[in-house]
Amino acid sequence: MTFELSELNVWAILLGGLLYMAFGALYYSPLLFGNTWVRANGLQDTYMNNPMLYVGAAIVAFASSFLIAVIVQVTGADDILSALGVGLSVGLLAALGLLKNTLFGMTTRKVFAIAIGDHLIAFTLLSILHVMWP
Repeated sequence: MTFELSELNVWAILLGGLLYMAFGALYYSPLLFGNTWVRANGLQDTYMNNPMLYVGAAIVAFASSFLIAVIVQVTGADDILSALGVGLSVGLLAALGLLKNTLFGMTTRKVFAIAIGDHLIAFTLLSILHVMWP
């Protein structure tokens, strides 16, 4: 298990950040889970108009892509099956943290389910990208 920062694919990390944002835009659009998520959180539709939300989401997307690239490199993941293992493991780790919040009433089960679906799919997509384009 070694890590070489210079061996990370910067273009894949950038594309991964864009992929994460594009997936999030679709996932949280009215076409899929956006309206349900807004209602389940008790938010107004205008809440989503705050540009700082998207700045934060972009930072999270690129940081996530970078960290998934590091995990793929450190674990030696080199095929689709190992990419699935990395993505699902990271997604399940995120799920555990959010589950604790859900158990203590900090969020609803509906919001939990929507968020975990997002994380599991997004982290798996990023893992596949970084395995296929090391």
